[in-house]
Amino acid sequence: MLPQSLFSAGSNAKGQLATGDCEDAHTWTPSVFDGHYPGALPSHQHRITNIACGANHTLALLDSGGGGLELWGAGDGSKGQLGPSYMADARDGDSTAIFRQLDLRQDEHGLQGYTPRLSAAGWETSYIVLSSPGRSDAFISMGANDHGNLGVGDIKGKGVARPYYVVDLYGGLPPVITQQTISESLHISALHTGPQHVVVAVDILLHGGGSRSFILGWGAARHGQLGDHSGSGRPPLFYSTPRIVITKSMSELSPTSSIALGNQHTVILRQDGRICGVGSDRKNQLTSLETLEGVSSIGCTWNGTYVVKGEDTDGSFQLLGAGSNNKGQLGRPTPAAKSTLGPVQFPFSGRCRPVKLACGSEHVLCLVDFPDGRASEVWGWGWNEHGNLAVGSTEDLSTPRRLWPPDPVDVCASRAVDIWAGCGTSWIVVEQDAT
Repeated sequence: MLPQSLFSAGSNAKGQLATGDCEDAHTWTPSVFDGHYPGALPSHQHRITNIACGANHTLALLDSGGGGLELWGAGDGSKGQLGPSYMADARDGDSTAIFRQLDLRQDEHGLQGYTPRLSAAGWETSYIVLSSPGRSDAFISMGANDHGNLGVGDIKGKGVARPYYVVDLYGGLPPVITQQTISESLHISALHTGPQHVVVAVDILLHGGGSRSFILGWGAARHGQLGDHSGSGRPPLFYSTPRIVITKSMSELSPTSSIALGNQHTVILRQDGRICGVGSDRKNQLTSLETLEGVSSIGCTWNGTYVVKGEDTDGSFQLLGAGSNNKGQLGRPTPAAKSTLGPVQFPFSGRCRPVKLACGSEHVLCLVDFPDGRASEVWGWGWNEHGNLAVGSTEDLSTPRRLWPPDPVDVCASRAVDIWAGCGTSWIVVEQDAT
């Protein structure tokens, strides 16, 4: 496998970019892993599988190629969102502005043999899915609990705070389903977060064969982003334990393909290419979504929704956006009030394929492939107050601009292979050209 490097840009008040300092980065800057050169991955690691971003902290999942993943963290861990080992290192005076491997000390919590598989971050809370062959997945949460974020109920006044909590996902399932499960066999297929709410997709093996799938969620709920369970039409401020996410078309749902969360809304893509959404539509972030067909991927900023429509007869794809546009988030030069569903306007013609869409708080990145043999490119637009679009300035971009390769192109013989976006932050993995 060709050598890979990690670069970041944007907000860095607590060292969450892992660049070795706490200054905002307005251009692509190499991130540092403890004990290694800037930009370089740990020598035994082959690739990064995920970057998860909170308000001021970052989680990185690294794959060594041997089947096991390692969890690394950087930035603010003051609420416990980076686990016990990270805070111990910080107390010893070690820098929090680089990635350090996190030791969750599973053996001390009855989780021997489990390793991280999925990760996500809310505002000041982190979530990890742990897996072990032949056993049900375990879901742990750590950090702040201001909106029931930890998923374990109210923990105030209930003894000494723990370094992390194991969330009881079974408690959110219908009792009849729980009674039919065999050997507590539960698999978590997806994990997604907004700033203050979290949604997971779970698969349950049933007694006698077969399986059932459910979407569970908890955290902030006041705007209906977790569905309406109250029967009164007014959801509570938050749910502090898991429960099934209810949508208007739940009875018609085909299996879930993917999920995306904004600040106050949740969007679900079904395997049949249709979308359903719940929560706030104050910025038109849900308007007209359920009329779409042939959708292949989705993403959410805090106040917007983005969809990639599948290949047309001419081989082209279309990226549509709806919601807040006051910072150019929709990628089209229209007035801020024009928030209805419409295409992102790339400044080039011809066929291209969106490989991946990465939505930050109020900016968007898109990794694009071209059929004419050109190398993959990263384009971005939207809010840029912290330099998170890596163009050397802090001016917002209302139309897409190429972010990688940087200008001039010949400064670096490498190609983009993955992207992520967070709270005023952007991340890119580049692979060295074999030539």
